[in-house]
Amino acid sequence: MLFSDLKYIINNPKIVGKLPKKKIKYLSDHSKNVNSNTLLVINKKKHFKLSYLKEAISKNLNTIITDSFLNNCSLNQIIVKDLDREIGRLIKIRQPFLPKTSIAITGTNGKTSTSWYLAQICKINRIPSKLTGTLGYFIDLKKYKDSALTTPSNLDMYQFAYESKKNKFCFITEASSHGLHQGRFRNLNIDIAAITNLSHDHLDYHKNFRSYVNSKFLLFTKILHTKGVAIINSRLKNYVTLEKKLKEKKIRIITFGAKDVYFYKNNHLNLYVFGKKYNLTKFKLINNIQKENLECAIACALAMNISIKKIINCLHKLKSAPGRFEIINFRKKNSKIIIDYAHTPDALENILKTFSYDNFKPSLVFGCGGNRDKQKRKKMAIVAKKYSNRVYITNDNPRYENAKNIRESIKKHCPKGVDISDRRKAIHEAILKLELNDVLIIAGKGHEKYQLINNKKIEFDDYQIAKNFIK
Repeated sequence: MLFSDLKYIINNPKIVGKLPKKKIKYLSDHSKNVNSNTLLVINKKKHFKLSYLKEAISKNLNTIITDSFLNNCSLNQIIVKDLDREIGRLIKIRQPFLPKTSIAITGTNGKTSTSWYLAQICKINRIPSKLTGTLGYFIDLKKYKDSALTTPSNLDMYQFAYESKKNKFCFITEASSHGLHQGRFRNLNIDIAAITNLSHDHLDYHKNFRSYVNSKFLLFTKILHTKGVAIINSRLKNYVTLEKKLKEKKIRIITFGAKDVYFYKNNHLNLYVFGKKYNLTKFKLINNIQKENLECAIACALAMNISIKKIINCLHKLKSAPGRFEIINFRKKNSKIIIDYAHTPDALENILKTFSYDNFKPSLVFGCGGNRDKQKRKKMAIVAKKYSNRVYITNDNPRYENAKNIRESIKKHCPKGVDISDRRKAIHEAILKLELNDVLIIAGKGHEKYQLINNKKIEFDDYQIAKNFIK
């Protein structure tokens, strides 16, 4: 499709400028990733800043589609009355073929790990797949784009999922509470919906836990296809409520953690699937976090009609997602350094308890993000105090908030914590204090390779900093 074709496709457009006879390669509603082949969508309701437009022009953008004429603008403008409707029509004409199967995974923790496991199951079994989420956009686990959002915009997601010709791909996406609440799944077909767990997060946005839970449940009550499959964790406190809603809609349910799909270890590790027991000889579970995420991924794979034999044969080949439970062996002290994205009270407690046994507790480096849910700082501090040996309180992504105030709010509820503002120094100090056969967990940032401090994005990688220090 060419830019010049739009005057025939769009309903009653007002064209300002001359549309080039050039191929449209991407539609975008943000200015960061644009070029001369991008059609930029500017909606007056979303208060698009002129500074963003200057940035886009510097990247050779030449054409926009908007619902409001822009004065003093050198770009070609396509002006329409109902922007959402016209963009919806346009994208469906460009990419009419939906994925073979669409899978959306929600939950407070575990979305990234579960989707990563599922994408690996697909790749090992030669099932073409696309994946989008916190780590970026992947085709057959090859990365094509970074992601600023766990769930991309509706426009991005549609273009990732749908194709201009016959679609051979399964589409896997993480579904954040923000993305669900803000309608980023609008007009998208979801065949399989899964939920990993529910705990405290994002209450700065949702205001209370009930609102947060309701946003998560939208995936099942509003977005999941009526002939789709719901994958639910039996451990959910809200399990009965969600199950009731789904049964009313006559949606098929697969329960993991109990009933349909679950691991059980006695003398041997077994996997139970729909009442049948499978003995696992090649595969060993690392911890309960991995166990729950794998159960969810297996249930999703079964809903995709991947045979249980194929699933079991690839379990021992699966690897953790980047920044999720990444282990660095510190041979000098026969110790382990764990890099993990744990940034909620529940996730932090889970990973600390994984390495707590008898009278042993791991040490911890962590902080909390600025301009975000302040309520969880106290909860994370209490978890750190209870389940950690040494605690080093440091900066996470303070953003525009006073970093010292964030650390002090944590230390108030974890007085044994050592306050070291510089995250690099905190990591170094924690490693220096490791004893023989010790464990250090560096939590909160995981795969992120930056820190957000005021208006600066500073290069920072927990894994590399720890790895380089022990060389």
